[in-house]
Amino acid sequence: MAVFGNDKKTADSLSYGKVQTLIGEGTEIKGTIHSTGVVRIDGYLEGSIRHEGDLIVGPKGKIAATVQSKGLAVSGEVRGDVTVEGKLELLSGARLYGDIRCGHLVVHDGAMFHGRSLMAKDDESTAEPK
Repeated sequence: MAVFGNDKKTADSLSYGKVQTLIGEGTEIKGTIHSTGVVRIDGYLEGSIRHEGDLIVGPKGKIAATVQSKGLAVSGEVRGDVTVEGKLELLSGARLYGDIRCGHLVVHDGAMFHGRSLMAKDDESTAEPK
């Protein structure tokens, strides 16, 4: 274990389980996606995502969409508002432009976030503020 060393997490080192759906590099999708399981995006997606599982945005992945997910790890770029029931993790190199609501936020060294954040318990993260 390095105390101030190069111990950076990447999208490839995450253990969210087996990736069930991959939107690969060079793939562009426009529209609405409803999905479950573990999804990894290394391509481009524009529209909206409603995901009932863990979503991973790889280093070359780009999203221009509203995102709803149970868990989200980003090392690429997300432009749009994000709602995550559980943990939202911005890895080194991540760029997120938009407002976020999540149960737990982790921002790693080298990640960039521009927007507003609201953290709430898992059952409150999708509720509208009073």
